Amino acid sequence: MEFPLSEEGRRQATLAARALARGPFDGLYSSPLSRAFETAELIRRETVFPREPVPVEGLSERHGGILEGHTWAEQEERNPELARKFLAIPEEERWALVGAETDEQIMERFGRAISSIRDRHPGGSRIVIVSHGGVMRAFLRDLFGHETLPGTQRASNASITRICWAGENPPRLLELASTEHLFEAGGLRASTVE
Repeated sequence: MEFPLSEEGRRQATLAARALARGPFDGLYSSPLSRAFETAELIRRETVFPREPVPVEGLSERHGGILEGHTWAEQEERNPELARKFLAIPEEERWALVGAETDEQIMERFGRAISSIRDRHPGGSRIVIVSHGGVMRAFLRDLFGHETLPGTQRASNASITRICWAGENPPRLLELASTEHLFEAGGLRASTVE
């Protein structure tokens, strides 16, 4: 089940797009899931990017196994014992418990997607990628270590992370999960639910 952007999500996506409009970019890619793709469409419109966002299946959120298609509140109501057990064990064990994609499986498909996107653009290109908190967290932790978004910390919705990854050089993390653009525009209502 897909969850579309809420009005607050559209507002935040628009503010993120305006922050990205401060400099031109050469490519716009997105998870095909509706909330990410709608965000990419808002970015295209606000930045006057001349091409449609390119949907890339490998950028989709983690497949949630038996959790797929239900809110957490629905999960707790349907199976409170599973919900308690899920929260009581380490994160990677949680995914195995419910038959969800593991971080390793995510990195395989997400890594292929990122490599494919990078291959389409010469060094020095600026690329915008719209994805989801869970897969981005796994990707960033794989690239930059487990101290990046430690514990259960996630990047906030509509946050911006900037990476410099030119040619064969190792990637450099320039900015992690910034939400300054949301504050600058008149306030932020806290939102960490993906």
